[in-house]
Amino acid sequence: MRKLENQREIIFNTAKRILTSEEAGKFSIRMISKECNIGMGTIYKYYGNKDEIILDITRDLWMNYIKSVKSTTTKYSSFTAYVEFLFNELEEYSKRFNYIVLSKELSYNFRKSGKLQHQEAQDIFFSLIKNELCKYYDINLEKAELLANFIANNLVAMITNKEYRFDVFRSILDELLKQYKEKKWTILNQYLTYYILSV
Repeated sequence: MRKLENQREIIFNTAKRILTSEEAGKFSIRMISKECNIGMGTIYKYYGNKDEIILDITRDLWMNYIKSVKSTTTKYSSFTAYVEFLFNELEEYSKRFNYIVLSKELSYNFRKSGKLQHQEAQDIFFSLIKNELCKYYDINLEKAELLANFIANNLVAMITNKEYRFDVFRSILDELLKQYKEKKWTILNQYLTYYILSV
């Protein structure tokens, strides 16, 4: 029997390893129990079901991603170079977790809960983008929020839709920033609204 103080950590790490492996489709409490040599009854003391474990891991991966990008000390040559860094990091983190398996495994109620957790993390992500945008451009808060929301939504969309390529998005973003510099507000607002709705 493992020591009580580290059982939850062992369960969590074992479950995370399974979900980030080729065995993710077979994920179950029984598999976790077998892999970490902790009884199923003990696992249920910490987690009511496998949905709770999946959500805990999802939260952990999002927060690790946020921590990673916040800790960078690299100075980027342009704002779009910074956005590319965010995308590349997000893509790397997404490879560690199978979102398709997640959506299939979670029950409807837990899917809703997962979306709320995803939204909390994305709100932090949005703030990072907005703050960085304001460092590169003299932009008012309303337009910074509109543009940051557009960027955050599209970066996440590119992770779930592999047909949407970053180089295409970057060219769109470059054009939007050009329009901003030229103070083409009406065109800019229409463009952003259209692309946010299309994600």
